[in-house]
Amino acid sequence: MKSKTISQYDVISALRLPLIILVTYAHSYGGVAEGYSILECGWDTYEVLKIVVSQTLVKVAMPTFFVMSGYLFFANVEKFNKEIYWQKIWRRIKTLLIPYIIWNLLMVVKMKTFNLSIFWEPANMPLWFLRDLMIVSVLTPIVYIGVRKLGYWIFVLLLPIYLTGIWAIQPGPNPYAICFFTLGALQSIRKMELIDTCKRFEVPAYLLSATFGLAMILTYHTHIFPPLMLCFRVVSVVAVFCLAYRILSRTTMRIPKTASDASYFIYLSHYVFFFSFIDTAFFSLLGMSTPSLCMHYLFCPLLKVAIFVAFYYLYRKVIVYR
Repeated sequence: MKSKTISQYDVISALRLPLIILVTYAHSYGGVAEGYSILECGWDTYEVLKIVVSQTLVKVAMPTFFVMSGYLFFANVEKFNKEIYWQKIWRRIKTLLIPYIIWNLLMVVKMKTFNLSIFWEPANMPLWFLRDLMIVSVLTPIVYIGVRKLGYWIFVLLLPIYLTGIWAIQPGPNPYAICFFTLGALQSIRKMELIDTCKRFEVPAYLLSATFGLAMILTYHTHIFPPLMLCFRVVSVVAVFCLAYRILSRTTMRIPKTASDASYFIYLSHYVFFFSFIDTAFFSLLGMSTPSLCMHYLFCPLLKVAIFVAFYYLYRKVIVYR
């Protein structure tokens, strides 16, 4: 397949499922042992594996989703006016706000506790992304004006604010959401090819991602880790777009559309329905040795994702298309 036939929409579609799988690893089986550091505690295979996947690689997922969201919000928009704005907001009420409320309430039922704060600090913890995405979507007129007036300078101005970590722990319109959403919006508003822009920085992005990623692994649970993570997010977003493009350009294999479409359902539901019976069955068969723990960590989330995809397929087949 010729590379010129690969569009940015192909790349975005191809990335959705792998990135959601990374997110499920971030929320699987607890975090790294408290205080564990490779430099201080040595190379514990199981803990290192969790640092590599759940604490390092996963950091590329949500920034990439913000970039995608910013790009798609303004895609095919010739003139951003009040009518277009309210059409976009109404659609996101249906696709973001309503699922946000429903899946938070499902988590409340599971937890058997209720507090109004769950709608700001979601009970279904991964839904912080939807909350921040909704807020940034409301602010898109400001994003649009900023991009039209400042061009790339708006990202140049936002990037240092993001890298300082200011407001990083505050929910809502924080530099994390705004910075990456604006990066995607910038490409779309200025009618630029997102993939072409990323390819201009491909080699540096690969090298810096590997450098920052390795440094994060070695410095986990130290004061150096957070600033390294902030830098890793920026360069790894570029790297992951380029990597996906290269893979698509060199193979005819594609992720099935149903599996890709199921990514949103997996994201909404994986923290509510944990399928703990799979973990129980796994350990009853293989025990709790280090190799067993590693195999469990690597393969059980994939099995659970496969179950979610199957549920989604049946839902589409039986209910939507019956």
